[in-house]
Amino acid sequence: MKPQRISRFIAHDWSAHSSRDRGVERAMEPLVGDALQAGRLAFTLRDDSLVAICADRGLATELRFQQRELLKTLAAAGFAGIEQMRIRLTQTPRAPEPAQRLEPREIPESARQILADTAAGIQDDGLANALQRLACAAKTPPD
Repeated sequence: MKPQRISRFIAHDWSAHSSRDRGVERAMEPLVGDALQAGRLAFTLRDDSLVAICADRGLATELRFQQRELLKTLAAAGFAGIEQMRIRLTQTPRAPEPAQRLEPREIPESARQILADTAAGIQDDGLANALQRLACAAKTPPD
């Protein structure tokens, strides 16, 4: 038997208080984008408050100092009526965004030759090895 999702048993009104607001997070990204991307911070709106869910006390303290700027940014992004900010601490405000898969890239053969020739002429072994690895990277195997 497949286990039931816990959200099924939680009232919708309650779960709405804990869900992230992606629009708010996009508006806040210029100020706190690193913390958002690292999964240390999440934002939601509750009545007239911006709720910041932080993973650690240091980030919470930083947000307290940025509170005025965060509220101004939110108002400028079109979220009217938000007058205060509340900060909540939790171990994991949200799971970090999954890493984007890189598309296979191909280096043109002419560029490979230039990299290999340059690697051969450099006396710094570390740099020469790095250029050589780059020249061999993403090489398409012959059919």
